[in-house]
Amino acid sequence: MITTHSVWVGPRLGLMERLTLALLVQHGHAPILWSNDALDVPDGVELRALPRDVLPPIGFAGKPHPHIPSGGIGSLAHWSDYFAFQVLHRFGGVWVQMDCAVTAQLELPDYTFSGWQKGISPVVMSVPKGSVFAEDMARILGLMLVDGMAGRDWHDAMKAIHDGLHRHGIRYSLLSNYVDCGGVELSPYTHPIRADAIHWSNATHHTSKEWPTAGSEYERLCVVSGLIGPRKTLKKQNQKAHEHGMQKVDIGGES
Repeated sequence: MITTHSVWVGPRLGLMERLTLALLVQHGHAPILWSNDALDVPDGVELRALPRDVLPPIGFAGKPHPHIPSGGIGSLAHWSDYFAFQVLHRFGGVWVQMDCAVTAQLELPDYTFSGWQKGISPVVMSVPKGSVFAEDMARILGLMLVDGMAGRDWHDAMKAIHDGLHRHGIRYSLLSNYVDCGGVELSPYTHPIRADAIHWSNATHHTSKEWPTAGSEYERLCVVSGLIGPRKTLKKQNQKAHEHGMQKVDIGGES
């Protein structure tokens, strides 16, 4: 099986995060979720405590990004990238962010990355154990995070990763059939668009994580993974809940 690594900080997993892990298991991966919390994870997921010698979670304190809620202040996205390189250097394998849906087996050559605009992003990446590049990136991102990236732009970390690939002379590949929903209106998050890997972009799409948009690929994947019921089933559940004075299940997209 292909080993994947992800990280989560917080006492519970939401629908989007459970979908990430469930899909990885369904498509033949052995997911390792790094967390210091006693999380309820899907069957087939290994829960591991964060190594004690890594930096603790540090929120973004740089220049506010105009297209991200709260400007991204306090986000752990950059710390997650730092942690990813720490783990990949030590263990190798495939890194998958917790706001990503993988619908095919990730049989990836070393140094395969998800794409972003004209470059790469660390949403999904395959890096071999002992990679000097990964070790270097963990060091650089760790230094950037000491003060929360104060005075830096949101994308400075991603630029550093791209520069690191060139500095180490690494020829990398881009993940095929991949969609990034970040800042995109017509995307699988809200429409029936399929792909082998989808980055939902929690930074920009977060308000309807627990109640998928009707007819979207996000909704379909949640249903086929058994995480939510079909809309007709949910409607019946809500009717019964109303009759018994219980809390309704929000199914989204309904008036």
